[in-house]
Amino acid sequence: MNKIAFVQGRLVSKVDNKIQAFPRDEWVKELKLASSNNLKYIELTVDFDRVWENPVASYLGNDYLVRILKDYKIGVIACTADFIMQKPPWKEKKENLIYMKHMIERILIGLSKVSCEIIVIPLVDGSSINGKTEEKKVIEFFLNLKPLLKKYKIKVAFESDYEPLKLKNFISKFPEEYFGINYDVGNSASLGFNIKDEFDAYFDRILHIHIKDRLYKGFTVPLQTGDVDFKLFFQKLKEFNYKLNFSMQTARAKKGKDLTTMLEYIDYINSQMQ
Repeated sequence: MNKIAFVQGRLVSKVDNKIQAFPRDEWVKELKLASSNNLKYIELTVDFDRVWENPVASYLGNDYLVRILKDYKIGVIACTADFIMQKPPWKEKKENLIYMKHMIERILIGLSKVSCEIIVIPLVDGSSINGKTEEKKVIEFFLNLKPLLKKYKIKVAFESDYEPLKLKNFISKFPEEYFGINYDVGNSASLGFNIKDEFDAYFDRILHIHIKDRLYKGFTVPLQTGDVDFKLFFQKLKEFNYKLNFSMQTARAKKGKDLTTMLEYIDYINSQMQ
């Protein structure tokens, strides 16, 4: 059975009214809440702001995170590197490239300690690739991380706004051993992409899937209220025999309903994958 994770921060109060951010004051509370409701998997998230307060990035925090996850019997199946989207190294000065490589290594160390095998790298919004020159910088930057990925046994899953054939060409520049794709079904719907075209182009490189619903050229909305063709989506997953995992990056619920809504969403995904 596919493992289904909630994205960190989705079960507790928003941080600075953001739909997604590391809940630095409530992350332990969230894990306890998840455990008591039989939620067994999490996708961690790391922001650039106050990054060293995140236990994934901190030497002392690493040990505490390992212990808390063990106590609450929650596994880490992925980590979203939102800090890349917030401060893309290829768009900054050379000094930032060095700093970001150091930050990534520190985070990979932390992820390896919690047995996380996938780091999701967003190439969307603020980190979207603009032009061939920038694409070349992105490819060079991540290929240079291969020794670290090998050392810590972690794969990069790129989440991109490239259309299907362009993304197929982009991912072909990277070795399968260390790099693949994070498929976000909601983002694809918002961009007007066709699920069949996407899966035909690069399904064999998909390492992980984010579940959300979005309006075409619009925002994230509750599941089955947007423009994702979930019937076709699940049909294609079964045709292609998808055996890997999902993370619920769904719209935030009304205040006080985050947990119950998340449980309903996960039940829905499980029912469709049977």
